[in-house]
Amino acid sequence: MGVYLIRDSLRRAFARLRLKSDFVVMVRATLPLCLLVAFANSLIQKKLVIYLSRRYRIAIIRQTGDAALMWKQFSALRDAFTSATFGALVVYALYRLLAYESYTTNFGLCVDPFAYVSNISFMTGAALGDLISCILIFVLYASGRIRACTLGYRSPLIIIAFVYIMTACIPAAQLSQMLTSTFLGILWGLTIAIAGLSALELLVGTTSRIVLIVQIIASLFLFALGSYILSFLPGSVVAVVCAIISLAMIPLMPTLRSKLDIPSGPDSHEVLATFRKTLGESATPILAVAFFELVVGLVNMYAFESHSSFTISNNAPLEGSVICAILASLFVVVAARVPNGKFVMLGVFPGVISVFLALPYFGDVWGRPLSTVIYTAYIFTATLSTYSVVRACRRANDCVYGIGAVLSIAMRVCLLIGLAIGWWCGNLKEGDTFVHLSIVCVVCVYVLGMVVLLWGYRNLREKSAPKVVEVVVEREPETFAQAQAERIEELVSTYELSPRERDVLIGLAQGNTAASIARGLHISTSTAQGYIKTLYVKLGVNKKQQVIDLFQR
Repeated sequence: MGVYLIRDSLRRAFARLRLKSDFVVMVRATLPLCLLVAFANSLIQKKLVIYLSRRYRIAIIRQTGDAALMWKQFSALRDAFTSATFGALVVYALYRLLAYESYTTNFGLCVDPFAYVSNISFMTGAALGDLISCILIFVLYASGRIRACTLGYRSPLIIIAFVYIMTACIPAAQLSQMLTSTFLGILWGLTIAIAGLSALELLVGTTSRIVLIVQIIASLFLFALGSYILSFLPGSVVAVVCAIISLAMIPLMPTLRSKLDIPSGPDSHEVLATFRKTLGESATPILAVAFFELVVGLVNMYAFESHSSFTISNNAPLEGSVICAILASLFVVVAARVPNGKFVMLGVFPGVISVFLALPYFGDVWGRPLSTVIYTAYIFTATLSTYSVVRACRRANDCVYGIGAVLSIAMRVCLLIGLAIGWWCGNLKEGDTFVHLSIVCVVCVYVLGMVVLLWGYRNLREKSAPKVVEVVVEREPETFAQAQAERIEELVSTYELSPRERDVLIGLAQGNTAASIARGLHISTSTAQGYIKTLYVKLGVNKKQQVIDLFQR
């Protein structure tokens, strides 16, 4: 059956190519940009195959050929995954589930929603509320009035739980007369933005890069699984479950904030300088996911408004999340490293561009699987963007509120632009469905191609910048204490140790036990043992004597 379906779709597509000049129009419209993208890719890395082989082939061969080494790295990952990091994973997954369910169902008031798009008035209000909330947060962050772990999350989560309780107790028709969709959308934007930044802040407390990407990947899978389970429950039961989730996050937040090593952030007079450093490291991923948000909003609104043969799978966001989680997990297990941002520019975006070029000809038959491919690429881009933002905050010792607010503002602005363009394309009167879908695809191709070109220009500019070689003449330390202090700073810089891990390292170097270290740092013995275990994993040692030996080299 599938073979005959593919055969008929190919015949229909090629017959259209022979009888009409649409193919020539599409090629003329998109060929200049495709050539520029190909030229940018060749300038960036010559060939994608060469780049992938140079970057990952050695690691793949090494990992697959040495099972003992793979097991050792798996054990190190398991030891680094403490109860606090697992709790941060769960809270972030619960936040994603709560945000998705409340957005697609209008807090449970929408009886039969499309999973890929919500009510138009609700979406507009949500974007407006999110913009207001994020702008206020950024102003407070830039003025130094809020620091790390000070953003209030209790009131937004209580409001969300209260709305869901009203949905469960009051009939939908009566509640819709009391609360309009626009008002609910604004309420969603104001509350979810604060809850999202509070949940994202917990990920900044993760020091290991592999643990961080595992947290983000696992949260994708748990969110999709939870949403799939909720789809089988009645609406009132789903509302009660969402209210319980919202209330359950309230006691988890302060507990995880106290256990995780979240950077305190810069001083009030260094906030903007630190933010510029963080933005410089994460500007390209933010640009990529924001422009992809424009494309997704455009395609969603067009499919929703046009009622054409091109349809999107109702579960495309969930299917894309699961596929992205599986592929990213396989990559991390095999290559033992985090996917590089060049995957997005050299692989993901050109691949999605080719999908959009095929949509006008195969969208009527393969619209649903192609939409799942688009969502998978979008979620993969968003995952790497979240990872890059969190790592940039960690390296710069910055608070996530500022860069997180900028990321949310960019995504919401681009989403509104995409919805507006999609609404215009979906209500066009002249031309047939092929012409309308071709216009949509040409716009999407140019938007995605612009990101590749901008990234290529920035990458080439960074490569052409002259490197300043600084020659440092080291002098012999005068005392043993000075030598020990220099060795500690060297280890802290080499292994990216946090300030608390540095204090524990000093105690281990002096031969102290976990109990004595805990008394000196005013923490519990179990917490000190957790830091010691994390230090052993980072330093690649198994006992305290090996730590002492590091200071005798």
